Amino acid sequence: MPTAVVLAGGVGSRLAPLTRVIPKPLVPFAGSSLIDYIVESLKSSGFSEVVVTARYLGEQIVKHFRGVNGVRALLIDSKDTADAVRLVSGLIKGDFLVSMGDVVSNIPFNTFYKYHLDHGGIASIVLKEVDNPLPYGLVYVDSNSNITLFSEKPASLEIYLVSLAFHSVKSPVFFSNLVNAGIYAFKEELLSILVDNPGLMDFGRHVFPYLLESGYSIKGWIAPHNTYWNDIGRVEVYVQALWDLLDDKIPGWRPRGKLVAKGLYVSEDAEINATLYPPVYIGSGVVVGEGSIVGPYAVLEGDVVVETGSRVSYSIIWHNSRIRRNAYIHGSLLMNNTEINEGVKVLSSIIGSGCFIESDVLNKTVQPCTLVSPYEVEG
Repeated sequence: MPTAVVLAGGVGSRLAPLTRVIPKPLVPFAGSSLIDYIVESLKSSGFSEVVVTARYLGEQIVKHFRGVNGVRALLIDSKDTADAVRLVSGLIKGDFLVSMGDVVSNIPFNTFYKYHLDHGGIASIVLKEVDNPLPYGLVYVDSNSNITLFSEKPASLEIYLVSLAFHSVKSPVFFSNLVNAGIYAFKEELLSILVDNPGLMDFGRHVFPYLLESGYSIKGWIAPHNTYWNDIGRVEVYVQALWDLLDDKIPGWRPRGKLVAKGLYVSEDAEINATLYPPVYIGSGVVVGEGSIVGPYAVLEGDVVVETGSRVSYSIIWHNSRIRRNAYIHGSLLMNNTEINEGVKVLSSIIGSGCFIESDVLNKTVQPCTLVSPYEVEG
Protein backbone atom coordinates (compact mmCIF):
# COMPACT_ATOMS: atom_id res chain seq x y z
CA MET A 1 0.00 0.00 0.00
CA PRO A 2 1.24 3.55 -0.70
CA THR A 3 2.88 5.70 1.93
CA ALA A 4 1.71 9.19 2.84
CA VAL A 5 3.93 11.79 4.47
CA VAL A 6 2.26 14.52 6.54
CA LEU A 7 4.46 17.57 7.08
CA ALA A 8 3.85 18.94 10.57
CA GLY A 9 7.05 20.80 11.41
CA GLY A 10 6.19 24.44 10.74
CA VAL A 11 6.25 27.14 13.41
CA GLY A 12 2.87 28.61 12.43
CA SER A 13 3.96 32.13 13.38
CA ARG A 14 0.97 33.78 11.66
CA LEU A 15 -1.33 31.82 13.97
CA ALA A 16 0.28 33.25 17.11
CA PRO A 17 -0.48 33.45 19.98
CA LEU A 18 -2.26 30.11 19.51
CA THR A 19 0.97 28.44 18.40
CA ARG A 20 3.07 29.72 21.31
CA VAL A 21 2.15 26.65 23.35
CA ILE A 22 0.92 24.14 20.81
CA PRO A 23 2.10 23.23 17.27
CA LYS A 24 -0.26 24.35 14.54
CA PRO A 25 -1.32 20.81 13.42
CA LEU A 26 -2.51 20.05 16.98
CA VAL A 27 -4.77 23.09 17.24
CA PRO A 28 -8.14 21.87 18.62
CA PHE A 29 -10.81 21.41 15.98
CA ALA A 30 -14.14 20.43 17.55
CA GLY A 31 -13.11 17.34 19.48
CA SER A 32 -9.93 16.41 17.61
CA SER A 33 -6.78 18.06 16.43
CA LEU A 34 -6.59 19.45 12.91
CA ILE A 35 -4.03 16.83 11.89
CA ASP A 36 -6.29 14.00 13.11
CA TYR A 37 -8.82 14.77 10.40
CA ILE A 38 -6.05 14.73 7.78
CA VAL A 39 -4.60 11.42 8.94
CA GLU A 40 -8.05 9.82 9.13
CA SER A 41 -8.84 10.98 5.59
CA LEU A 42 -5.58 9.49 4.33
CA LYS A 43 -6.14 6.15 6.01
CA SER A 44 -9.73 5.92 4.75
CA SER A 45 -8.35 6.64 1.24
CA GLY A 46 -6.10 3.58 1.36
CA PHE A 47 -2.84 5.00 2.72
CA SER A 48 -2.11 2.35 5.32
CA GLU A 49 1.26 3.82 6.30
CA VAL A 50 1.37 7.47 7.35
CA VAL A 51 4.65 9.14 8.32
CA VAL A 52 4.28 12.40 10.26
CA THR A 53 7.33 14.67 10.35
CA ALA A 54 7.50 17.01 13.35
CA ARG A 55 9.90 19.74 14.43
CA TYR A 56 8.54 22.84 16.21
CA LEU A 57 7.12 21.67 19.56
CA GLY A 58 7.37 18.30 17.87
CA GLU A 59 7.48 16.30 21.09
CA GLN A 60 3.77 17.01 21.45
CA ILE A 61 3.04 15.59 17.99
CA VAL A 62 5.13 12.47 18.62
CA LYS A 63 3.31 11.92 21.92
CA HIS A 64 -0.07 12.56 20.28
CA PHE A 65 0.40 9.71 17.79
CA ARG A 66 2.17 7.28 20.11
CA GLY A 67 0.46 3.92 19.82
CA VAL A 68 -1.75 4.93 16.87
CA ASN A 69 -1.84 2.06 14.40
CA GLY A 70 -0.36 2.82 10.98
CA VAL A 71 1.03 6.22 11.99
CA ARG A 72 4.70 6.86 12.64
CA ALA A 73 5.48 10.33 14.00
CA LEU A 74 9.13 11.37 13.97
CA LEU A 75 10.91 14.36 15.50
CA ILE A 76 13.44 15.51 12.88
CA ASP A 77 15.68 18.54 12.41
CA SER A 78 14.35 19.54 9.00
CA LYS A 79 15.04 22.90 7.38
CA ASP A 80 11.91 22.97 5.21
CA THR A 81 9.26 20.82 3.52
CA ALA A 82 11.39 18.96 0.96
CA ASP A 83 14.18 18.52 3.50
CA ALA A 84 11.70 16.77 5.80
CA VAL A 85 10.85 14.25 3.08
CA ARG A 86 14.56 13.75 2.35
CA LEU A 87 15.22 12.92 6.01
CA VAL A 88 12.54 10.19 6.06
CA SER A 89 13.21 8.88 2.55
CA GLY A 90 14.39 5.54 3.95
CA LEU A 91 10.85 4.84 5.14
CA ILE A 92 9.28 5.33 1.70
CA LYS A 93 9.01 2.63 -0.97
CA GLY A 94 7.44 3.31 -4.34
CA ASP A 95 5.32 6.30 -5.32
CA PHE A 96 4.05 8.33 -2.37
CA LEU A 97 1.82 11.22 -1.35
CA VAL A 98 2.71 14.33 0.66
CA SER A 99 0.24 16.53 2.51
CA MET A 100 0.70 19.58 4.66
CA GLY A 101 -0.51 19.02 8.20
CA ASP A 102 -2.36 22.31 8.58
CA VAL A 103 -4.83 22.39 5.68
CA VAL A 104 -8.57 21.92 6.07
CA SER A 105 -9.83 20.21 2.93
CA ASN A 106 -12.05 17.38 1.76
CA ILE A 107 -9.95 16.80 -1.37
CA PRO A 108 -10.24 13.06 -2.18
CA PHE A 109 -6.72 11.75 -1.68
CA ASN A 110 -7.44 8.46 -3.46
CA THR A 111 -8.85 10.15 -6.60
CA PHE A 112 -5.88 12.49 -6.81
CA TYR A 113 -3.37 9.68 -6.24
CA LYS A 114 -4.97 7.56 -8.97
CA TYR A 115 -4.66 10.53 -11.33
CA HIS A 116 -0.96 10.70 -10.50
CA LEU A 117 -0.44 7.00 -11.22
CA ASP A 118 -2.35 7.21 -14.51
CA HIS A 119 -0.70 10.34 -15.96
CA GLY A 120 2.96 9.61 -15.55
CA GLY A 121 4.54 12.85 -14.30
CA ILE A 122 7.39 12.69 -11.79
CA ALA A 123 5.16 14.88 -9.63
CA SER A 124 1.51 15.85 -9.43
CA ILE A 125 0.13 18.81 -7.50
CA VAL A 126 -3.40 19.46 -6.26
CA LEU A 127 -4.48 22.86 -7.55
CA LYS A 128 -7.33 24.95 -6.19
CA GLU A 129 -8.93 27.94 -7.87
CA VAL A 130 -9.15 30.94 -5.54
CA ASP A 131 -10.24 34.56 -5.87
CA ASN A 132 -6.96 35.99 -4.59
CA PRO A 133 -3.83 33.96 -5.36
CA LEU A 134 -1.32 36.35 -3.74
CA PRO A 135 -0.89 34.52 -0.40
CA TYR A 136 -0.24 31.18 -2.12
CA GLY A 137 2.02 29.50 -4.65
CA LEU A 138 0.67 30.48 -8.07
CA VAL A 139 0.61 27.78 -10.76
CA TYR A 140 0.06 27.97 -14.53
CA VAL A 141 -1.07 24.89 -16.45
CA ASP A 142 -1.65 24.23 -20.14
CA SER A 143 -4.61 22.48 -21.75
CA ASN A 144 -3.00 19.07 -21.10
CA SER A 145 -2.71 19.71 -17.36
CA ASN A 146 1.05 20.16 -17.60
CA ILE A 147 2.37 22.72 -15.14
CA THR A 148 4.35 25.29 -17.10
CA LEU A 149 5.22 27.78 -14.37
CA PHE A 150 5.40 27.71 -10.60
CA SER A 151 5.74 30.95 -8.66
CA GLU A 152 5.81 30.79 -4.86
CA LYS A 153 3.70 33.57 -3.26
CA PRO A 154 4.16 36.11 -6.07
CA ALA A 155 3.61 39.86 -5.88
CA SER A 156 0.68 41.30 -7.83
CA LEU A 157 3.05 42.92 -10.37
CA GLU A 158 4.70 39.55 -10.98
CA ILE A 159 1.31 37.97 -11.72
CA TYR A 160 0.51 40.78 -14.16
CA LEU A 161 3.83 40.52 -16.01
CA VAL A 162 3.70 36.73 -16.23
CA SER A 163 0.16 36.88 -17.60
CA LEU A 164 1.28 39.35 -20.28
CA ALA A 165 4.17 37.08 -21.21
CA PHE A 166 1.90 34.07 -21.59
CA HIS A 167 -0.52 36.01 -23.78
CA SER A 168 2.27 37.44 -25.92
CA VAL A 169 3.54 34.00 -26.93
CA LYS A 170 0.01 32.72 -27.45
CA SER A 171 0.50 29.99 -24.90
CA PRO A 172 -1.97 27.13 -24.74
CA VAL A 173 -4.93 27.57 -22.44
CA PHE A 174 -3.85 28.38 -18.92
CA PHE A 175 -5.50 29.30 -15.67
CA SER A 176 -4.10 32.19 -13.64
CA ASN A 177 -5.96 31.78 -10.35
CA LEU A 178 -4.83 28.25 -9.55
CA VAL A 179 -2.80 27.89 -6.38
CA ASN A 180 -0.76 25.15 -4.81
CA ALA A 181 -3.04 23.37 -2.34
CA GLY A 182 -0.18 21.74 -0.42
CA ILE A 183 -0.93 18.16 -1.49
CA TYR A 184 1.50 16.35 -3.79
CA ALA A 185 2.17 12.92 -5.27
CA PHE A 186 5.61 11.79 -6.44
CA LYS A 187 7.32 8.96 -8.20
CA GLU A 188 9.92 7.18 -6.09
CA GLU A 189 12.57 8.72 -8.37
CA LEU A 190 12.11 12.05 -6.60
CA LEU A 191 13.73 10.64 -3.45
CA SER A 192 17.03 10.14 -5.30
CA ILE A 193 16.82 13.68 -6.68
CA LEU A 194 16.38 15.07 -3.16
CA VAL A 195 19.29 13.04 -1.80
CA ASP A 196 21.56 14.04 -4.70
CA ASN A 197 20.61 17.73 -4.44
CA PRO A 198 20.71 18.72 -0.75
CA GLY A 199 20.14 22.37 -1.63
CA LEU A 200 16.53 21.63 -2.60
CA MET A 201 14.94 22.53 0.71
CA ASP A 202 11.38 23.62 -0.05
CA PHE A 203 8.94 22.12 -2.56
CA GLY A 204 7.44 25.41 -3.70
CA ARG A 205 10.57 27.56 -3.83
CA HIS A 206 13.10 24.95 -4.91
CA VAL A 207 11.92 21.48 -5.94
CA PHE A 208 9.16 22.29 -8.41
CA PRO A 209 11.11 25.04 -10.23
CA TYR A 210 14.13 22.70 -10.39
CA LEU A 211 12.06 19.88 -11.89
CA LEU A 212 10.56 22.17 -14.53
CA GLU A 213 13.95 23.61 -15.45
CA SER A 214 15.36 20.07 -15.70
CA GLY A 215 12.66 18.98 -18.16
CA TYR A 216 10.61 16.78 -15.86
CA SER A 217 6.85 16.56 -16.31
CA ILE A 218 4.71 17.92 -13.47
CA LYS A 219 0.97 17.42 -13.68
CA GLY A 220 -1.67 19.64 -12.12
CA TRP A 221 -4.87 18.10 -10.78
CA ILE A 222 -7.51 20.78 -10.46
CA ALA A 223 -9.79 20.14 -7.49
CA PRO A 224 -13.52 20.18 -8.29
CA HIS A 225 -15.06 23.62 -8.00
CA ASN A 226 -17.10 22.75 -4.89
CA THR A 227 -14.13 21.26 -3.01
CA TYR A 228 -13.54 22.80 0.40
CA TRP A 229 -9.99 24.04 0.98
CA ASN A 230 -8.68 26.41 3.61
CA ASP A 231 -5.12 27.15 4.63
CA ILE A 232 -5.24 27.76 8.40
CA GLY A 233 -2.70 30.57 8.43
CA ARG A 234 -4.39 33.21 10.60
CA VAL A 235 -6.65 33.17 13.64
CA GLU A 236 -9.65 34.52 11.73
CA VAL A 237 -9.25 31.77 9.10
CA TYR A 238 -9.07 29.11 11.83
CA VAL A 239 -12.26 30.47 13.39
CA GLN A 240 -14.07 30.57 10.03
CA ALA A 241 -13.04 26.98 9.27
CA LEU A 242 -14.53 25.88 12.60
CA TRP A 243 -17.79 27.67 11.82
CA ASP A 244 -17.80 25.98 8.40
CA LEU A 245 -17.35 22.62 10.13
CA LEU A 246 -20.31 23.31 12.41
CA ASP A 247 -22.36 24.41 9.40
CA ASP A 248 -21.61 21.10 7.61
CA LYS A 249 -19.78 22.88 4.80
CA ILE A 250 -16.85 20.43 4.77
CA PRO A 251 -18.24 17.17 3.37
CA GLY A 252 -16.43 14.20 4.88
CA TRP A 253 -15.48 16.11 8.02
CA ARG A 254 -17.73 16.44 11.05
CA PRO A 255 -17.27 17.43 14.69
CA ARG A 256 -16.85 14.69 17.27
CA GLY A 257 -19.75 13.95 19.58
CA LYS A 258 -23.31 12.95 18.84
CA LEU A 259 -25.45 14.95 16.46
CA VAL A 260 -28.49 15.50 18.71
CA ALA A 261 -30.19 18.05 16.45
CA LYS A 262 -29.30 20.04 13.36
CA GLY A 263 -26.09 21.87 14.14
CA LEU A 264 -25.81 20.53 17.71
CA TYR A 265 -22.91 18.15 18.42
CA VAL A 266 -22.77 17.02 22.04
CA SER A 267 -20.42 14.46 23.64
CA GLU A 268 -22.22 11.73 25.53
CA ASP A 269 -20.53 12.45 28.86
CA ALA A 270 -21.27 16.21 28.79
CA GLU A 271 -23.65 17.64 31.42
CA ILE A 272 -25.88 20.28 29.89
CA ASN A 273 -28.51 22.19 31.89
CA ALA A 274 -28.66 25.16 29.59
CA THR A 275 -30.11 26.55 26.38
CA LEU A 276 -28.17 25.72 23.22
CA TYR A 277 -28.54 27.77 20.05
CA PRO A 278 -27.02 25.95 17.05
CA PRO A 279 -24.55 25.54 15.67
CA VAL A 280 -22.66 24.37 18.77
CA TYR A 281 -20.04 21.75 19.65
CA ILE A 282 -19.88 20.48 23.25
CA GLY A 283 -16.83 18.38 24.05
CA SER A 284 -16.11 15.52 26.41
CA GLY A 285 -16.43 16.29 30.11
CA VAL A 286 -18.01 19.70 29.54
CA VAL A 287 -20.41 21.00 32.22
CA VAL A 288 -22.81 23.87 31.46
CA GLY A 289 -24.80 25.20 34.38
CA GLU A 290 -28.49 26.01 34.67
CA GLY A 291 -29.65 29.24 33.10
CA SER A 292 -26.63 29.57 30.84
CA ILE A 293 -26.89 30.11 27.09
CA VAL A 294 -24.39 28.63 24.63
CA GLY A 295 -24.41 29.58 20.96
CA PRO A 296 -24.90 30.35 18.26
CA TYR A 297 -21.44 29.47 16.94
CA ALA A 298 -19.73 28.16 20.03
CA VAL A 299 -17.11 25.43 20.49
CA LEU A 300 -16.43 24.13 23.99
CA GLU A 301 -13.52 21.68 23.92
CA GLY A 302 -12.87 19.03 26.59
CA ASP A 303 -13.50 19.60 30.33
CA VAL A 304 -14.79 23.16 30.01
CA VAL A 305 -17.06 24.40 32.81
CA VAL A 306 -19.60 27.15 32.18
CA GLU A 307 -21.26 28.14 35.43
CA THR A 308 -24.84 29.28 36.04
CA GLY A 309 -26.13 32.30 34.18
CA SER A 310 -23.25 32.72 31.74
CA ARG A 311 -23.45 33.33 28.01
CA VAL A 312 -21.06 32.08 25.31
CA SER A 313 -21.56 32.97 21.64
CA TYR A 314 -19.39 33.19 18.51
CA SER A 315 -16.52 31.92 20.64
CA ILE A 316 -14.09 29.02 20.99
CA ILE A 317 -13.01 27.76 24.41
CA TRP A 318 -10.16 25.28 24.58
CA HIS A 319 -9.52 22.52 27.13
CA ASN A 320 -9.83 22.72 30.93
CA SER A 321 -11.19 26.26 31.08
CA ARG A 322 -13.77 27.67 33.50
CA ILE A 323 -16.33 30.43 32.96
CA ARG A 324 -17.62 31.67 36.32
CA ARG A 325 -21.20 32.68 37.07
CA ASN A 326 -22.89 35.35 34.96
CA ALA A 327 -19.90 35.87 32.68
CA TYR A 328 -20.34 36.89 29.04
CA ILE A 329 -18.05 35.62 26.27
CA HIS A 330 -18.62 36.86 22.71
CA GLY A 331 -16.48 36.81 19.58
CA SER A 332 -13.48 35.50 21.50
CA LEU A 333 -11.04 32.62 21.73
CA LEU A 334 -9.92 31.26 25.10
CA MET A 335 -6.93 28.94 25.12
CA ASN A 336 -6.24 26.08 27.57
CA ASN A 337 -6.66 26.40 31.33
CA THR A 338 -8.16 29.88 31.26
CA GLU A 339 -10.52 31.16 33.93
CA ILE A 340 -12.97 34.02 33.57
CA ASN A 341 -14.12 35.60 36.82
CA GLU A 342 -17.74 36.04 37.87
CA GLY A 343 -19.63 38.67 35.88
CA VAL A 344 -16.72 39.46 33.54
CA LYS A 345 -17.32 40.33 29.88
CA VAL A 346 -14.83 39.15 27.27
CA LEU A 347 -15.50 40.65 23.85
CA SER A 348 -13.53 40.17 20.58
CA SER A 349 -10.44 38.98 22.42
CA ILE A 350 -7.89 36.17 22.54
CA ILE A 351 -7.03 34.92 26.02
CA GLY A 352 -3.77 32.99 26.40
CA SER A 353 -3.22 29.68 28.17
CA GLY A 354 -3.34 29.74 31.95
CA CYS A 355 -4.75 33.27 32.23
CA PHE A 356 -7.16 34.35 34.99
CA ILE A 357 -9.28 37.28 33.78
CA GLU A 358 -10.60 39.38 36.67
CA SER A 359 -12.13 42.33 34.79
CA ASP A 360 -13.75 43.07 31.43
CA VAL A 361 -11.66 42.57 28.28
CA LEU A 362 -12.43 44.12 24.89
CA ASN A 363 -10.55 43.85 21.58
CA LYS A 364 -7.40 42.56 23.22
CA THR A 365 -4.91 39.76 22.79
CA VAL A 366 -3.65 38.52 26.15
CA GLN A 367 -0.38 36.68 25.62
CA PRO A 368 -0.09 33.15 27.03
CA CYS A 369 0.32 33.27 30.80
CA THR A 370 1.79 29.80 31.16
CA LEU A 371 3.38 27.36 28.74
CA VAL A 372 0.93 24.53 29.32
CA SER A 373 -0.26 22.16 26.61
CA PRO A 374 -3.67 20.45 26.71
CA TYR A 375 -1.93 17.15 26.04
CA GLU A 376 0.24 17.52 29.14
CA VAL A 377 -2.75 18.49 31.25
CA GLU A 378 -4.97 15.67 30.05
CA GLY A 379 -2.22 13.08 30.48
